[in-house]
Amino acid sequence: MPEDWKTAVTTISKNGNRSQVENYRPVSLTSPICKVFELNIRDAIVSHLDSNGQISSTQHGFRQGGSCLSNLLDFLDHVTCSLDNHDNVDVIYLDFAKAFDKVPHLRLAQKIEKHGIGRKVLTWIQEWFSGRSQRVCITSRLRDQ
Repeated sequence: MPEDWKTAVTTISKNGNRSQVENYRPVSLTSPICKVFELNIRDAIVSHLDSNGQISSTQHGFRQGGSCLSNLLDFLDHVTCSLDNHDNVDVIYLDFAKAFDKVPHLRLAQKIEKHGIGRKVLTWIQEWFSGRSQRVCITSRLRDQ
């Protein structure tokens, strides 16, 4: 994995003080070849999981025709039907802010392997996650994070 593919060179501000490096989210503008490779890997993994029945119908993200909106509409339909049937409905909202900033890579690799993803693809994914860096421009100065 070329090292320059692992460096995010453009960022967007999350919230908070813009002079703090940790308040920026990396948006990786990498090589077009890298992006095509990523899409092919993702499509192959999703196809494998789909064909083996390993993706729940309630999983909307990263699926054809799925989105946060389709997830919300399915949920709203379920709640509305329950209320129409005079069933009790309890809803708990959780805020997963920064949840994707803290994914434990070892645990993710173990789950990927348990879903039958081949060793070569798993090794590539692990290499992709290791040694990542981002650069944030603050007042015309680059700082490595």
